[in-house]
Amino acid sequence: MTKFISIPVLALVAMLTLPANGMVISFSETEFANGSWSTVEVLDTTPNDSFTISGTQLTPGGNPGAYRQVVNQINTPTASSVIAGHFHSGFTYDPGTDGAFSSFDISFDGISDPSTAGGAMGYGLLLRQSGNYYRVNVGFAVNGLGWTSLSASGITESDFISQNGGTLDLSTGGCAIDIGIYVSNGTLGEPSINTGGFDNLSLDINVPEPGTLMVFGFGLFGLMANRRRKQLI
Repeated sequence: MTKFISIPVLALVAMLTLPANGMVISFSETEFANGSWSTVEVLDTTPNDSFTISGTQLTPGGNPGAYRQVVNQINTPTASSVIAGHFHSGFTYDPGTDGAFSSFDISFDGISDPSTAGGAMGYGLLLRQSGNYYRVNVGFAVNGLGWTSLSASGITESDFISQNGGTLDLSTGGCAIDIGIYVSNGTLGEPSINTGGFDNLSLDINVPEPGTLMVFGFGLFGLMANRRRKQLI
């Protein structure tokens, strides 16, 4: 009897590990057409809104081909910080219909233009849910070093920082989210024009498959019923 039971148990354990892989919802972008992208203010600590932010497609100049050039301009001698968000209209995810979130994997190339005053530009993953922003740092592109590969994997809900209040909810009860890239800069007290950009954006959302859990449940139920029947015999 023990040998008979051990085989189904091993099979069920293997099935239980499947949700760690589950489904993957993938997004990618290499063209950066202006009509598909928008730029928003995420953070501004300058006095009297003394800043401008922008984003536009440039080609050539990417790594290779087209890329999205980004500009954060700070127009004050007061030490300040600016974070701009860049969203693609097609990068949306709805936990209610697409499935409960497990983790994010992201990779892209970033650059900080050596001809400008800024010494580096910070880049990260940005989510927008119900009008609130949530971000997680991915890395920095240093002035003059050219295109830099930036990536992060296994990003979970708890890794995000709430930028302007609210609580991020990536469960099946959460609202739809917009997914984008943020670009940050700061100054110690001098006006600056910080120019950079990103290219070859790839994003995977890892979603456990509910069906696998259901199969596991049914299999476990069948195993217990079969074992009980054997014992009664």
